[in-house]
Amino acid sequence: MKATLSICWLLASCASAPTAPTLHLPPRALTTPTSALLTHLADRPLAAREALVLEQFERGNVPPFLATLVPIHLHAQIDGNDHHATVWCTPDYFGLGSNEDWLRMPITPQLAQHLADRLDCVLPTSHLVDAIWQQATSKVEPHPFHPRDHDILSVRLFADHHVAIERQRGNAPRTSLLAGCKKDVVLSALLRDWPTRVVIYGWHHLDGRAIQPRSKAHTTPHVDYSHGIRFVARSMLLDGEPTTIDIVLAHASLHVLLSDEGPIAPARYPLKKG
Repeated sequence: MKATLSICWLLASCASAPTAPTLHLPPRALTTPTSALLTHLADRPLAAREALVLEQFERGNVPPFLATLVPIHLHAQIDGNDHHATVWCTPDYFGLGSNEDWLRMPITPQLAQHLADRLDCVLPTSHLVDAIWQQATSKVEPHPFHPRDHDILSVRLFADHHVAIERQRGNAPRTSLLAGCKKDVVLSALLRDWPTRVVIYGWHHLDGRAIQPRSKAHTTPHVDYSHGIRFVARSMLLDGEPTTIDIVLAHASLHVLLSDEGPIAPARYPLKKG
């Protein structure tokens, strides 16, 4: 099967805008200032740090603006037939805090998958990352820190990178779709043979070039400042009808709407049993 694929905004082809799903975040039971978060997270080993991130999530310390999902529209011609899809993603990357005081928080793909399951979401594919960048209303130039000069695994560098991004994004509305500020942890067909790896992709320059080609170079405990977790709602529209990303990604031909690697099933990172 030979498919011709293009990504576009669905304007005239959509009679009316579909209703966006909402990210059902846990109810807020606490708000921890970023300064206190850094103190608690900075010197913990990874497992203890992620346990604290999970606790903060479960107690609702997540910026409410992340619950407002943004539509991404896709189009593919498959076997001579046009197909249209709409998926919804968070406007920014996962983090902890409030709308006014928060921290983008890189985490392992296992914790990201656990949170995605809680939110009825999936992680994006690299194809979706490209579509998100193309359709973003706010784009920033990547702000890298060289590992020769910085501890890229340090939570304090996570915070420095967050501040740099905030400086770049300026006064753009929180709910506008932001891209270009992180590499994405992505779903990939590579996970079938490399289940203990984290697959990363993206970090687009303003001219559209991605700094990071799709890579499985690191094992899953590698969590550095450049990694971002963007959630995509599991529910989606295919030719105006409701379905799920899992179904489309597993389909022998329709997967091209969401994946440039062939079908991806299951559409998730493996979690430890028990």
